[in-house]
Amino acid sequence: MGCEPRRFDLTMLHAAYDAFRRDTARIEAAADAGGTPRATAVANTWSLFRFHWRIQDNAEKSALWTVMYAKDADAPGRLGIVLDSMAFRGMRVVSQIDALDAAMEHRDRLMFARYARELRTSVDALLDFKESEVLPLISDTLTAFEWGTFDVEFRRELGIRGLGVFLPWLLDDAPDATRRAVLQLLPPPIRLFYRTSWRPRYERRSRLAVPAY
Repeated sequence: MGCEPRRFDLTMLHAAYDAFRRDTARIEAAADAGGTPRATAVANTWSLFRFHWRIQDNAEKSALWTVMYAKDADAPGRLGIVLDSMAFRGMRVVSQIDALDAAMEHRDRLMFARYARELRTSVDALLDFKESEVLPLISDTLTAFEWGTFDVEFRRELGIRGLGVFLPWLLDDAPDATRRAVLQLLPPPIRLFYRTSWRPRYERRSRLAVPAY
C-alpha cells in the first residue's frame, strides 16, 4: 500500500485552463469579426481573463512550481527542464498580455487584432504543455500537504468576494460534465450561492455587455 502512487484531483486546474482558452478564443473571434477594443463585451471578457490569469499564475508559481523546482535543485533532471520550458512559454504569454493591454488602452484596432491572435496561440501552447508535460508530474513530486497548499493559496489570492465572480466565470459555457465535476467538489452552501445568486448575476452582466461594433 505504501508504494501506491498519489492521485490528486486536478479537476479545477483543467476547468480553469479551459476557461482561459474560451476567453482568448472569444477575444480573437471578436477581433476577426471587426470588433474594437471599445466593445463592452470585449472589455468585459478581457478584464475577467486578465484578473483570473493573474490569480491563477501567482498561486501556481508560489505553491506549485516553486516547490517543485526546490525538489529538483540538488540533482537537476527532467523536472527542471520541463519547468524551464513551461516558464519560457509563460514569458511569451506575459508579453502578449501587456501588448494586448496597450492595444485596448489606446483603442488600436490593428494591434488589437494582431495580439488577440498571438495571445490565443501562446495561451493554447502554454496550457497544452502544462496539461501534457507538467501536471502529470505533480503527483510524483508533491506531497498531499503541498498539493493542498495550492488550494489554500489560490483561495487566499481570490478572496471570498472573488469566488462569487470566479465560479460562474469558470463554468461559463463549460460542458455539463465539467460543471458537475466542479460543483461536486464544493460544499452545498457554495453550490447554492452559485445557482441562486452568483450565476444569475454573472449572466445579467453578460447580457448587458453586448458588442458595441
